[in-house]
Amino acid sequence: MAVVPVATGVLQRDDGRVLISLRPEGKPWPGFWEFPGGKIEPGEAPEAALARELAEEIGVQVQGIEPLLRRDHPYPERTVALHFFRVRSWTGEPFGCEGQQIRWVYPWEIAALDCLAPNLPVVAKLLNEKLPQPPLWLIADPARVATERFLPALAAALDAGLRAVVLRCKAPVPAALARSLPNFLGDALASGVQVYLNHPDPLPDWPANGLHWTEARLAAAQEPPAQPFGVSCHSLASLQRAAQLQARYAFLSPLFATATHPDAEALGCERFAEWVAPAALPVIALGGLRPDRVAAARQAGAQGIAVLSGILEAADPAQATRAYLTAWNEDA
Repeated sequence: MAVVPVATGVLQRDDGRVLISLRPEGKPWPGFWEFPGGKIEPGEAPEAALARELAEEIGVQVQGIEPLLRRDHPYPERTVALHFFRVRSWTGEPFGCEGQQIRWVYPWEIAALDCLAPNLPVVAKLLNEKLPQPPLWLIADPARVATERFLPALAAALDAGLRAVVLRCKAPVPAALARSLPNFLGDALASGVQVYLNHPDPLPDWPANGLHWTEARLAAAQEPPAQPFGVSCHSLASLQRAAQLQARYAFLSPLFATATHPDAEALGCERFAEWVAPAALPVIALGGLRPDRVAAARQAGAQGIAVLSGILEAADPAQATRAYLTAWNEDA
């Protein structure tokens, strides 16, 4: 199969907006949005090709180019070898030299547009930069741990380096714990921990970065919530829907078989990687994650891992937290 090298530019302004262009009639995939760029000629350096293509397509002269992402995308007739570069400095005002529409958008707006699939991993990378995703997430469920142990175990995990928590309360929280949680969560947020609440309605007024939705709630939603949110996904369609509604992140599960949901078919690393590759939002692996499986999750494209039972229910939550973080960092 032929391999076609392509140089693509992500022009980014100081306000975070990036430039996208609409493919015109007469070209393959008309009506789809993409980052501007074009084919690298034989013997041409990718950076030189990008400068030439951006001058021809949008009338600018680039002054600062930095590598952003390298990705191969297979089509039935060929494979496109994409070299993405971020461009922060240029001269000239961009316009559609070939009559194509151009638009300045925030990265999270792109997922709601008809965008060519090879461009979507760039969107995920840009979103990940805006709100960096910690490598380890904990789903903290008070119903799974003795009430008197819940906050001490969670505090130990935070002290050991945990920086992202989804508080899942499907059952009423014991009164004593409910009284303590607001102050605990406020202190966690102040120390830089990301906290998302997964509760039945009505939601308690507890300190948090936002909400965490189930896949069923995502499917029923017509528009995103007012707060930032993440979502649990179990299908490719739900990943795409989460991106369209501008979710900050998605848990994708189960990567491996898990005792928590024994009837759920494990995705496995190959299918997980296929679904993550075109995703337009950061994807966190969930399901059957042990420290010895962290490397496999990362190699499959996960931008983090989530754990339900492996930390709070461990004999030593701090030691368990460090084991996961060490496994992630060893594969970095």
